[in-house]
Amino acid sequence: MKDSVKHIAVLVSAGRHPVSGEPRHCHNDSLALALGLNLASKVQVLHAGTPSNPALQDYFALGATQIDVVPNSDDIIESLAAQLTDANLILTGTRAESGEDSGLLPYLLAAKLNVPIVADALEIKANREQLEVLQFLPKGRRRRVLVSLPAVVAVHPSAAEALHFVHARKNLGNINTLHASNTKMQTIIDDSKQADSKQWRAKPARKPIKLIAQTAQTGHERLMAAISNKAKGGTVVNEGNNVEKAQVILRYLREHQLIEF
Repeated sequence: MKDSVKHIAVLVSAGRHPVSGEPRHCHNDSLALALGLNLASKVQVLHAGTPSNPALQDYFALGATQIDVVPNSDDIIESLAAQLTDANLILTGTRAESGEDSGLLPYLLAAKLNVPIVADALEIKANREQLEVLQFLPKGRRRRVLVSLPAVVAVHPSAAEALHFVHARKNLGNINTLHASNTKMQTIIDDSKQADSKQWRAKPARKPIKLIAQTAQTGHERLMAAISNKAKGGTVVNEGNNVEKAQVILRYLREHQLIEF
């Protein structure tokens, strides 16, 4: 039943195109927005970052009418939690497409707000007191979970939700920047930690180097080791006729009691 949940908040992040690297909407967060709009006529869309990011315009094309932007801070969980204390349902993707993208934000936020969390959601049915969530499980399995509100739900990338992208709506939305006084951000920051964070540098990932032990040998070296005296303690017979070579082999077999004559 639509509009059965009073206050739905959707967390969105700035995505990145996998080929060009250009900023765009995060596909996973867009699925969360689509699920939220199916449950309510209007949802609160919240973004932690920069209001001038061009990726935010894509969310207007996907149905958002206003995006509240929380400025960057050292404790983004604290900033988001201050804005979501009254939310009955918080929807988000499983992880972002840029930045730290560790996938921990939904869990840390649920712990901060002291509410339950359901991960890998594919479908959501809601009423005023609880949700029925179809949850993704490995190997194609699914299960339905009942959870009481308020709650945090992380939407799986495989959620079967159609995204309706309307370019004409990209410039019709409103971006509302929340000031530090409204976000109740923590002002006590460890100076040493802040100094260390400024020294971090982001670099493109490089191809991993395969470690090879110093004792590794080439194919030729292994072949020579297999036929050499030092490796096996045997004798290589290069001279003599076939009868003499056969006698050497028979002598070896008798010494090792491999034959009885």
